[in-house]
Amino acid sequence: MVANPLSGVLADLALANGDEARVALAAAYSARLSRDELVKNIRDLQAQPGTNQNVVLRAMLKQLAAQAPSVALQLALEKDPRADNEGLAAMVAEQWAATDYAGLYDYSRTLPSDRLKYRVGAHAAFAWASRDPDAAFQYFSGLSMQDGGGFIGIAASELAKRDPNAALEALDKIQNDRVWDRAAGKITEIIARKAPEQAVALLFDQDDPKAAAPIANALGAVMAESSAVEGISVLNRLEDSGVAYSFLYGMLGKLRDGDVSDFAANFSQIKNENVRAMAARSVALDVARQDPKEALAWAATLTNDELSRRMAFQGAASGYAANDPQAAARWFETLPQGAERESAIYGFIEQYQWRQPADSANWALKITNAEARQRYLRSVLTNWSRRDADAARTWATQTGNLQFLQTRN
Repeated sequence: MVANPLSGVLADLALANGDEARVALAAAYSARLSRDELVKNIRDLQAQPGTNQNVVLRAMLKQLAAQAPSVALQLALEKDPRADNEGLAAMVAEQWAATDYAGLYDYSRTLPSDRLKYRVGAHAAFAWASRDPDAAFQYFSGLSMQDGGGFIGIAASELAKRDPNAALEALDKIQNDRVWDRAAGKITEIIARKAPEQAVALLFDQDDPKAAAPIANALGAVMAESSAVEGISVLNRLEDSGVAYSFLYGMLGKLRDGDVSDFAANFSQIKNENVRAMAARSVALDVARQDPKEALAWAATLTNDELSRRMAFQGAASGYAANDPQAAARWFETLPQGAERESAIYGFIEQYQWRQPADSANWALKITNAEARQRYLRSVLTNWSRRDADAARTWATQTGNLQFLQTRN
């Protein structure tokens, strides 16, 4: 038996001077416990809130992980069932991965949810790829995404950092399309940061648009960080519209939480009219989520590009609805009949129908274009019926739009 019981250690920690002293005391106490005593004390601590309790709990889990990592991880997951970043499960998994990544990966596949399989398995994949990226790449490239092939991205990144050419050669051997896409994107990202010209050449070497799409997306994201003008220059060289959209979405995805001003100032240089219009919509939507008035003002400046102007108003309205739907609805009332009002209503409905289907359906009735009105009514009613079939049917019956309510057998 240990002379100093758990309550005594907690009392000592309460008197300790500073975090380092508390951690040292907890580690020293944990080191004297047997495996069974560690398990018992960990279970006792799991029900006790408090900073000092958490310090001791972490120390005990670390000590147990050195002896019985699977038991330690199981206990950690009881306290940290989502395996959150920086949580107890992540701490134990990282410690286990440092000594036996294969054992950790095998254990992760037994966990009950896909989230846990990914969160825990990622620690094993990182450790494996860091030590032997070739072997990790070969292993994960042979799996389906569901069975762990998604970790190919980790292995591909590590392999590309060490030897980009070896990574490209290994890429050609992947048979699963989704696994190939994940690996291709990660390899492109690494190459683009080191040698942008090589990444651009890789993109234009692809004869198959499906193969080019993930490469374009990754390259667009990297180029968005450096120069919107250079990114748009590459975008304009892409002949396949699907590949062009992939590149565009890569750029916009990277800019979403950053500064879009450089891209917004140069987006008019995009040659493809439809791609340019989609860019306008995305920029306006992202800006409107933070500042609807700024987004609307920007959309109003696009006087020489009718399609982009309409799509920008649609995006701005969608972002406005996400930010303040009541204010967005009041703004619509001030717009004269025309393309801008129609586009704004489209964007409003796309965003708002998930929160207020009845209001969205009423706005859909105000769309003057018959084809668009029917399309949006059908969309709102279909989604509404999945949440509240009776309410959707009642509204459709009362307004004479029952024909747009799609029922499922």
